[in-house]
Amino acid sequence: MSGTARLTVNGNTVTAPLGQTVLDAALSGGIVIPQDCCTGQCGTCRCDLLAGHCDDAGTRERNSVLACQARVTGDVEFRFDPVPLEMKTTGEVRALRPLGGDIFELVLRVNKMVPYLPGQYVKVQFSGFPERDYSPTLTLEGLRELDEIVIHIRRYETGAVSPAIGTLIKPGTRFKLRGPFGHAFLRQGQGRLVMVSSGTGFAPLWAMAVAARMGQPGRELCVVASARDPQNLYMRPAMDWLVRQGVQNITLCASGASPLPPARQGRALAFLPALKAEDTVYACGAPDMVEAVKALALQADAAFYADPFYAAPPAKEPLARKLLNFIRPKPKSPVHNSIAKLEREFERRD
Repeated sequence: MSGTARLTVNGNTVTAPLGQTVLDAALSGGIVIPQDCCTGQCGTCRCDLLAGHCDDAGTRERNSVLACQARVTGDVEFRFDPVPLEMKTTGEVRALRPLGGDIFELVLRVNKMVPYLPGQYVKVQFSGFPERDYSPTLTLEGLRELDEIVIHIRRYETGAVSPAIGTLIKPGTRFKLRGPFGHAFLRQGQGRLVMVSSGTGFAPLWAMAVAARMGQPGRELCVVASARDPQNLYMRPAMDWLVRQGVQNITLCASGASPLPPARQGRALAFLPALKAEDTVYACGAPDMVEAVKALALQADAAFYADPFYAAPPAKEPLARKLLNFIRPKPKSPVHNSIAKLEREFERRD
């Protein structure tokens, strides 16, 4: 495809080659569209189509497309909601506590305050471990300090990061952080808010629910929080907080076994209210659940925002660390002390 077209993003117009992705064409013209994965999974670059046409590459939802996948086919205009700029900082783990089942809360002290919108996510790399995505949230009491990021992590025995929670990752552990990213953040509006989560997808949902009650107290709120294992329904104190704030439509459910009342047995979709066009729907957690909720929201022509939690790719352990583990000598020997010094150097560089 040859030729050019006019690409307008948030009122700024550039000349774009036909066939180029909207994201690349905008960046070439000096327009920065928020983005992260560029594979169509994270949704950070989703933009509203205001005028014209494009090849949406199968990413269209109502009047929006993913800029990293959609391609310029003619004059076209887009708009995206302003978000905080990506930034980087460092810090250390301030506190850790088990919340129930396999779920843990980590409080991260950051050296620079991280501006983010409720529902966005950040990338955290604990010293000696691969980078992972986490959603900033609040304690289950609805609190956090300005120099803190609160995250919820589920421990997976086969994971590259979460099995170290409480051992190698503990208070005092250093980390790097960058962000924020994501398109599924709380917006202002008038209609009912419907929020659905599974597992630790409750973290972004909780941040949005608290912000909604504080900033939009007159707006109706419906919350459905689910887990497979009833022991992972760690959000009960948060639900009690919402009840005290006047939220009446709340459901806790578990699909794997019968949970303690008032939680109910079943999948989240079984307790979803009938959706209407004036609703704004958020779904966070397991991709299959998110896709099922999206289908119902689009069928009702409701506004929909998704934060699917995709499994992270397996990370390879650094070769140097593998060798250290293989040849590790007895404690307090001269060789052991030398290796311990090397390990501290690895952590310092991470």
